[in-house]
Amino acid sequence: SSSPQEGTENDECVVPIMGGEEYKNEKAWCLAKYNSTRCEYIRNEAQYECTVASYIFFTSNGVWALILVFLIWVTLSVLQAIISMPIVQRSKESNIPLWLTLPIVGCFGLGYILLYAPRSMTVKQSSQDLYWIGLCYFVSGGAFALAAVVGCFLKFYSVLNRREKKFKQGIVVFFNATIILTIFAVATIFTTSLIYALNIVDISLDSYQSIACMLDFGGSCTGCDSDKVHKMCPEWSEDDVKTVLKTIMKQSATVAAIFLVYAFITLRYGFLLFRHVSNYHIEYV
Repeated sequence: SSSPQEGTENDECVVPIMGGEEYKNEKAWCLAKYNSTRCEYIRNEAQYECTVASYIFFTSNGVWALILVFLIWVTLSVLQAIISMPIVQRSKESNIPLWLTLPIVGCFGLGYILLYAPRSMTVKQSSQDLYWIGLCYFVSGGAFALAAVVGCFLKFYSVLNRREKKFKQGIVVFFNATIILTIFAVATIFTTSLIYALNIVDISLDSYQSIACMLDFGGSCTGCDSDKVHKMCPEWSEDDVKTVLKTIMKQSATVAAIFLVYAFITLRYGFLLFRHVSNYHIEYV
């Protein structure tokens, strides 16, 4: 718990859910350990305060992020109005690989976590839906990386005649096609994650007890070393496990939405670049 009463953070506040493996309930655990009956109340109060503080923190950061995005948009609009369009386009060509660094690292990182991280192996084996989401993250990361490589080529490729102009137009078309593929992959992640997060489709679980032990970072599970599945983490129900997985899906949908913004902005840049390359003979007279 994050905000326990003073002096209880390592005592009454750590009461396990349902009393743990050796006790009938929280009250029995509290009486045996501290001769008190307030352990459950102290723990629940701390969790409530933590929830309120988290909502305030994340809401404040969300509002501040929107303000920053608006200020950046205003700054870029003013900057483009001051300098000429060819200079703006050349600057975008130089920075497109750097612009795609975050979604590349993010997609490969999340894909690795969902597919190969030790704590995710049991979850992956019990729910194939999460496996496919992780695979889609790898596909998205590969598509973003390919677009960045093509962006690097466009950055260093100069046009000196009509043949080179046609060739660069073809590369830009390939760049746009790569971004469209990326949008499709990220949109699949976003849609799938959102469907599970909103409880439209239940996540199928074959052994929720072992998954509970994998998802438990706070030490609330007991019996995780037992050979008998039914004795593993009796504190967590199947609904609890599904609630945590749906929270993970909400986070996945949020990240996918951010990557979609990156992809759509990059696609818009690709269309503007194609028009810019097509008008080379006008802009450089």
